[in-house]
Amino acid sequence: MTQLTYTKLLNETLEKYVESGVEEAYQFITQHADEIKGDHAQIYNFKYSLAAASGREEEALAIMKEAIIEKGHWYSYEYLKEDEDLNSLRKYDDFQYMLDLCKKREEEAKEKAKPEMDVMMPSANEEGHPLLIALHGNQENNRRTEENWHTAPSHGYVLAMPQSSQIEFSGGYSWDDIEKGTQELEAHYEELKQHGSINEGQLILGGFSAGARVALHTILKGDLPVKGFVFVGPWLPDIDELADNLEYLAEQGIEGYVICGDQDQDCLEDTNRFVEILKEKNVQHTYKVIEGLDHDYPENFNTILENALEDVINIK
Repeated sequence: MTQLTYTKLLNETLEKYVESGVEEAYQFITQHADEIKGDHAQIYNFKYSLAAASGREEEALAIMKEAIIEKGHWYSYEYLKEDEDLNSLRKYDDFQYMLDLCKKREEEAKEKAKPEMDVMMPSANEEGHPLLIALHGNQENNRRTEENWHTAPSHGYVLAMPQSSQIEFSGGYSWDDIEKGTQELEAHYEELKQHGSINEGQLILGGFSAGARVALHTILKGDLPVKGFVFVGPWLPDIDELADNLEYLAEQGIEGYVICGDQDQDCLEDTNRFVEILKEKNVQHTYKVIEGLDHDYPENFNTILENALEDVINIK
């Protein structure tokens, strides 16, 4: 097995659930969960849901207690109320206690939620750096972005990593409201312009999955001076609705680099359609289909990103 990433662990667990059943899926994620660094809120969610679905009620409650009471995570109140995998736990007082606790935490978190952004600077202390703004996928955060895009500063780019204000669970942010996402991205750019160290004429938008969708919608609004884009596993369910608007990319000389796995059941079909339209509209682009990759970053993304930034997207 290739090295597990956070996304790969969740994807492969779901795969095993569909192909081999709940028992195989539970054993797989239990065996490999400790190999993953960072925020485990979603991994805990998979574990207690699969434990409950496989009849391990006490084990499922113990995992929930560790996640919610010991680690301080919270999950959507509506999800916990409605998920059928958790039906066997509803008779327990402990489950109801954790449900109420999550409801309180969710209300507090949504009340406080706001757009955030982390920035990484190149080592060279000078002005006029090109800027790469990279957006996380749904149910992720800007730490996930940093894990995958962190090499951009070594190529002279300021790397900005916006985090959506739309929170789903502790550590999990989404871009379900596209208009809100584009507004937040534009506001982040205005903030970055005040930074003094970026070249406003050298802007690249990047994104994974739903983050790529927000980036594309933002480009097509025409309010930012975008020169290129780098999309990984882009989730573009509305691509045919945007087809006519993609002429704007060619008109503005905006170049793109698109990456998708040939096993990406969520996004490959729409990504292929996106690239087909780019060809029809004479938009300069590179399309890289990664063999054996599902909905995730390729293992050699550092090298691919270097090629995209230095060779494909001509912003010099």
